[in-house]
Amino acid sequence: MGLKENIKAVKEEISTEEQFLEGMIKSERFFNRNKKYIISALVLLALGAGGYAINDVMASQRLKVSNAAYQALLKDANNTAALETLKAKNPKLYAMYTFETALAKGDIEALTQVSLSKDNPILADLATYQLSQLDANKSPKGELLSGMVLLQEGYELLKEKKVEEARLKFAQIETNSPLKQIAKNLEHYQGLK
Repeated sequence: MGLKENIKAVKEEISTEEQFLEGMIKSERFFNRNKKYIISALVLLALGAGGYAINDVMASQRLKVSNAAYQALLKDANNTAALETLKAKNPKLYAMYTFETALAKGDIEALTQVSLSKDNPILADLATYQLSQLDANKSPKGELLSGMVLLQEGYELLKEKKVEEARLKFAQIETNSPLKQIAKNLEHYQGLK
């Protein structure tokens, strides 16, 4: 019985080695058949990773340069080189800076320029609102602050004792707006409290 068991163990070992060799041969054939595709995929993966890393470094560098330009502008508002650098490297921060300085100086022309900007719709809406506050003849029609505008107009009408007209303004405020409750309170108390 010992000899039969030894022969059986040797056969199992040989069949295991055969399966291993068979797997190696199959994988080698697969690699040889698809060598171009595998190498192309690896090259593309390496190029993509390299491109991503380079883009990340460049974005970081642009951010550092634009932040340095912004800090220089905060120290000296007449620094035209820093202003041009900020405009080139970070247009959104440039628009914010322009908005901030225009508000501080009451510069209607700069606010108009920011309000026409398509890059930052929230900032453009805020600039439109601020323009309407500075220029009483200008109608403040912004998408985001329309409820606030209607609330202010209604409140002004309440102060003039034009209750019905104020109710019409308050009714135009959207029902899901957080300002709707304030409008209801003003309407209820008619601006007295």
